[in-house]
Amino acid sequence: MGSFSAATNRILFSLLVAAWLLPGTVTRTPWKADEAYTFGVVQYMAETGDWVVPHLGGEPFMQKPPVMYITAAMGGKLLGGLLGKETAYRLAVVLFQIISLISLGIGARELLGPGRGWFAPVLFMGCMGFMHLSHMLIPDVSLVSGFAVAFAGIALSLRRAIVGGMLLGTGMGIAFLSKGLIGPGFIGLTVLLLPVCFANWRTRPYCLSLGVAGLALLPWALIWPLALYQRSPELFNQWFLDNNLGRFLGAERVGRPNQIGMNNARYNFLLALPGFTWPAFPFACLALWKDRREVGRQPGAQLGLLSMAVMLAVLSVSRNSRPLYALPMLVPACLLGAAGVLRVTPQWTAKWYAGSAVGFGLMVIALWTAWFFPFVGANAGAWVRFHKLVPEFQPVFQLGPFLVAFAATAGWVWWMWRQPREDNRTVPLNWCAGTTLGYLLCMTLLLPLAESDMSYQHLATVRRQTEGIRGCVMSRGVGEPQRGMFEYYGGLRTTRLEVQPDAKCDWLVTQTDVLAPEGRELIGPPWIPIWESVHSRKELFRLYRRNLRSAGAAPSQP
Repeated sequence: MGSFSAATNRILFSLLVAAWLLPGTVTRTPWKADEAYTFGVVQYMAETGDWVVPHLGGEPFMQKPPVMYITAAMGGKLLGGLLGKETAYRLAVVLFQIISLISLGIGARELLGPGRGWFAPVLFMGCMGFMHLSHMLIPDVSLVSGFAVAFAGIALSLRRAIVGGMLLGTGMGIAFLSKGLIGPGFIGLTVLLLPVCFANWRTRPYCLSLGVAGLALLPWALIWPLALYQRSPELFNQWFLDNNLGRFLGAERVGRPNQIGMNNARYNFLLALPGFTWPAFPFACLALWKDRREVGRQPGAQLGLLSMAVMLAVLSVSRNSRPLYALPMLVPACLLGAAGVLRVTPQWTAKWYAGSAVGFGLMVIALWTAWFFPFVGANAGAWVRFHKLVPEFQPVFQLGPFLVAFAATAGWVWWMWRQPREDNRTVPLNWCAGTTLGYLLCMTLLLPLAESDMSYQHLATVRRQTEGIRGCVMSRGVGEPQRGMFEYYGGLRTTRLEVQPDAKCDWLVTQTDVLAPEGRELIGPPWIPIWESVHSRKELFRLYRRNLRSAGAAPSQP
């Protein structure tokens, strides 16, 4: 790690991990979209202790198994009073990310040799496609952890069959309880095809490791599904058939529209892979090109290539595709990319250093300027136009975040100044340090701006209107994240008219586009508007009370 002593390197690496992991994980509210409904599920689980059937807005929510929800709820129960609910819940993210980094280090060290294990975690932290999602309380974070643990087990299986098998089975179990069958399906196909495709995996220790992995997987694969089936066979079928097979085959049209240009066209994940896994992807390509004649004898290259081919093939035929589904590909991409770090020539190392210093330096200047601008240009025409885009944002100087951002910026300048220009080991470090600093500045200096657009904290104002409600509350058009946030902030659980169209309540919550004509979402007798709130200039929320006199109806009963 440069020209520092071993003890200094360990301290600097620990600081880099903390700077990557903590900003954006602590000291903020739940954000749209997936994290918003996750907090709703976790809140219910923490309050009721029901770990078998996740609930959202008072209804069973069977899209995902509960390992992330349970872990977050336990953090809230143990440390919620000390750290606050939101930070305590997100300790689950910290835990699973640490597991991912350690597992990647174990796998890379086993495949590449001593002294090189840190290459893969550094590439992992620097991957652009994961930077924002890696700090979210979503099941995909634990899914990636499951893959990292499983791949560490596969790497160890040729030499230490028992330990490798236990890690492989545990990783498959974590992946299974994170998002269902897709995780262990990816891993299972990979481990079964390895001995079919490559002779050096046809060994007795490897076969033994697969047997041990099956035993280690059993508790993860049986305890929760059996408990769910015992509780409700209908909910089990809803989870197993609709939210596993149905999603994959397209029978269940769930989820939100695709993002970052990805759609349901075939091969979309292949097209998005280079940018999604940058900078691991170019290093992986470099390693494969330099060692193209040795791939048949290198377990690491075989594992990385085959696993990525399996994931791309399966995802390309899936009828539902979102960027989140590609996150497990980061694990083999980083393991492959770690092999390419030492293949970078001194000339390209110097160019990479110069590009990182200039590129990230300009980014740092831009972010500090964006933070400073509202304080000096509050009356300027540019600020007026900008404020129309984010009307909820008001610039406020916060000393703590400012000091953290200033110290991180000074540390990065010092780091880049001290780095040797032609040591290829610094290439992934410099990239990771730059991306980490950029995200840290966004989550400190620009966090109030992000909160004004991403947070649903404004829904807490509905609590003043609903405290005296005696009876049920209907909802129309309210999405999953918004239902989670209504319960989290407003303590409001609604009866969805989309599920129970014959519900009769005196209160109604609606979500529409701000451009939709007022009242279009209403049905039945006249309604009186009680409360309204707008989010991100797009989502309009309203609370109505039935006009009982005009309707000539008696109030509904609780």
